[in-house]
Amino acid sequence: MKASRAGWLDPQNKRPAVPHGLRSTFRQWAAETGFPRDMAEIALAHFIGTDVERAYQRSVMLDRLRAMMAAWAGFLRGEAGAGA
Repeated sequence: MKASRAGWLDPQNKRPAVPHGLRSTFRQWAAETGFPRDMAEIALAHFIGTDVERAYQRSVMLDRLRAMMAAWAGFLRGEAGAGA
């Protein structure tokens, strides 16, 4: 079923924005600003490591994730210096 509206269109290529694009943009931003890979993957709700690694690593690093997401929010708002 098609939506009745196109949603937000990229002004350059006229293509609609999709959730995967935002997730991909976040992942690239996190890598470029120096946030640890595992934190970015946890933020995207991806499984990290092997079954054994996951059995021992149960923390979601809440305080560090909160800081990363605050920096991401600053980046999205266009604030200077938003990053790690």
